[in-house]
Amino acid sequence: MLTSLSAYSQTNNLSVDKIEQHSIHFHWDDLNKEQVVLKYGLTEKLELGTVSGLVLTELEAATFYYVKASTTSKNTPTETVTQLFTTASSSSGDITVYFNQSVDNNASSIANATQISAFEDTIIAYINSAQSTLDICNYNTGSLPIITAINNLANAGITIRYIAADNTGTNNNELSNLSATIPMLQRPNDGEVMHNKFIIVDAANAALATVLTGSVNHTDNSCHNDYNNMVIIEDQALALAYETEFEEMWGSTGNTPNATNAKFGADKTDNTPHLFNIGGVPVDLYFSPSDGTTAHIETAILSANTEMQFGLLTFINNDLGDAVVSIQNAGVAVKGIIENQFYWGSEYNKLANAGVDVHSHFLEAHSFHHKYGIIDANNTSSDPMVITGSHNWTNSAEDDYDENTLIIHDATIANLYYEEFMARYADITGLVNVNNLNSTESISVYPNPVQDVLNINSVATMEQVILYNSIGQVLFSTAQIQGKEQQLDLRSFPNGVYFVSILTNAQPLSIKLIKNK
Repeated sequence: MLTSLSAYSQTNNLSVDKIEQHSIHFHWDDLNKEQVVLKYGLTEKLELGTVSGLVLTELEAATFYYVKASTTSKNTPTETVTQLFTTASSSSGDITVYFNQSVDNNASSIANATQISAFEDTIIAYINSAQSTLDICNYNTGSLPIITAINNLANAGITIRYIAADNTGTNNNELSNLSATIPMLQRPNDGEVMHNKFIIVDAANAALATVLTGSVNHTDNSCHNDYNNMVIIEDQALALAYETEFEEMWGSTGNTPNATNAKFGADKTDNTPHLFNIGGVPVDLYFSPSDGTTAHIETAILSANTEMQFGLLTFINNDLGDAVVSIQNAGVAVKGIIENQFYWGSEYNKLANAGVDVHSHFLEAHSFHHKYGIIDANNTSSDPMVITGSHNWTNSAEDDYDENTLIIHDATIANLYYEEFMARYADITGLVNVNNLNSTESISVYPNPVQDVLNINSVATMEQVILYNSIGQVLFSTAQIQGKEQQLDLRSFPNGVYFVSILTNAQPLSIKLIKNK
């Protein structure tokens, strides 16, 4: 007897075990392959038919497939919702990360991060590598050298499409220099922001397909002065997913935009795959606001077993703040840097009050423009990962702005970001002798800046703590404490710069401290 489709209850628990070029392996709760039927297709009509079991085979590389599973083995006949997946590509899968400011290559024994000062030149080099097509989706258009390279490429016959922001205050001063032969579309000035910073090169060519993304805008200041990261991924499946997102905003799959069909912000739909196998590295991709990005970032945070670092321009999302506090309370060693400490709704004070080793970049030169989180970088037996992209940890990024977020599950990539983070951590705190400092040898000093009570926690036993003023005079010194926790009451001290020297049985450390009332 056939069961009618109306009798099925729905679930979305179909998960991926393995992604290959010509197959996708699934699992669904505790069901075995004899209990499951997969229906699939290149469209939501699932026109390619059905197979018994939990593996789709004989698939095309770098191709998106809609999949629905059903079973009659549960108490109630059940089917999953239709989900979109992709096979792996035949591309190289190379993932390259660059930072435009100094990194600490002594912080990690797993990887060496690369700092390049010429971000504009790097972006131009990848633009010039395009052989057929180039799609650019960028919040700021303020670099004349980049615009000139794009114009030259158009003159050479490369097909170029350009999406820009159109909200008040956006640095688009070079957009007027974009060649009139290049089709361009701006998000309507609706009070919200097209905040992406990505480039897609030759998406249709498996050997050439490349995505550039990260935190850097196309301006002189963003490329050279503010602190930024750039991720370059050579993978066709990922490039095609970015192209799908681009064309949803473009309103067309052709060379000419269709403003009537163009979708931005809350009008967009969740229409791309999210799970990728890129050169053997699992990578997750989410676009905002359609894909529930914050929930996926929260899941990544809560997966931390031993340590987490975060570096953010803006952090005001309560759910993510609660997640960070939760892992801190569970014993995970958390360090963080926030630029916009004083934004309305900032999570800074909540995190500091919860004991998180969080620091403000507000008093440092140039903006800390990153949007990254690092999970268990030094714990290779866990799931080391990096969260990066254009998405600040804010409600606007979740609900209104056009953003992209990558979660890269790889210890090497995680340690590249870790070396950037530790360089900035040393800049802000004045912490010296941090070579190979890890979660089992660390000292936490917080909050910094401090208003009243300074907390010092150390894995190694502390022997003495000394407070100096900015000219080196000793203001306070503890007796021999032989402990791992210490508090200094600084309420009576005036605002200013101080230095705390901490003597342990492991190594002496000196930390720059800011006192603010």
